[in-house]
Amino acid sequence: MSNYSEEFIQSQKEALLKEQIRLEQELKNVAVYDANTGQYRPKFEEFNKGDVEDIEEAGDEATTFGENTAVSDELVRSLTEVKSALVDIESDQYGFCENCNEYIPGDRLQAYPAAKTCINCK
Repeated sequence: MSNYSEEFIQSQKEALLKEQIRLEQELKNVAVYDANTGQYRPKFEEFNKGDVEDIEEAGDEATTFGENTAVSDELVRSLTEVKSALVDIESDQYGFCENCNEYIPGDRLQAYPAAKTCINCK
């Protein structure tokens, strides 16, 4: 039995689903989803395909790849948290602090719907 109202849970679910869509859209800009592995791979963009590559261009491509890797790693982490929170909602485990076994205050969940810990355990 949840510690939260049905309306609160529904609003949190809607917020999480909206965030999931946003994260997946952002991931499309910096990563490619590999259906074989079920994982995202950072995009490597070759700037001038077919041209002879100079050292500066190679460096710029490597920098962009590094940026794509960092951004995609963060987006995947956030997406994983959102998906986990959605699973928790479906299994009636949403809002339960994974460290102290107490319910997370509703205002924390409103601020960060994918929270897995209360403020004290953060």
